[in-house]
This record gives sequence, structure tokens and C-alpha cells, in this order.
Amino acid sequence: MVKKNYPTRNYTTIYIGLTPKQAQKLANLAKKQGKTESKVLRKVLDLYLKRVETKGLLFEPYRKTSPLGMKVLPRTITRDQDRKLRKLAEKTGRKISELAREAVDIYFSEKLA
Repeated sequence: MVKKNYPTRNYTTIYIGLTPKQAQKLANLAKKQGKTESKVLRKVLDLYLKRVETKGLLFEPYRKTSPLGMKVLPRTITRDQDRKLRKLAEKTGRKISELAREAVDIYFSEKLA
């Protein structure tokens, strides 16, 4: 079976590493809202990217998390989010997973849910 490329499709799949606690929070929120984890992650990333545009990046470097024990999850995000994350990753020298973990942490710490 050949996988077809759909140029009009507005989504792309990324693989992000989340801590088990972050993955569980995301799953719980998705279940509570009756949405997919990808849809919840897209909302979290939208809020994070909007915050970066208005307030800039955090001044202190984001703490590095050891890859041991990470849950690597395939999630679908918009192509625009992917483009912005890649640009931000290139600018900061951080990985997309680090940015996604930071977005999840900020989302749940500020009770934006």
C-alpha cells in the first residue's frame, strides 16, 4: 500500500517526548473535554506560540529533561504550528520536544485550561 501525499491537508505529524506526568495531564484533559490529545495539544501550542509572540521567550533557559522515561508520542499539529515551532527551535537551539514540554508546563501551571 502506498501512502498518498495530500498537499491540501493542513496537518502534519510530529513526534514529541513528554514526561509521563505531562502525557497523563494531556490525556486527562482530552478525555475531560471529549477531544483527541492532538486537538488539545494544538490548543496548547496555539496559546504558547501566541504568548511567545507577545511576551517573548522565557528569560531563564528551560530546564533540560532527561530522555529516560519520556513517552514519545505521535501527535498531529497544523502545518503553521509546525513551521513556527521549527523556526523557534532553530532560533533558540532547542528541540521541538523541549518547546512542546515547555508549552504543556506553562499551560497547566497557569491554569489556562
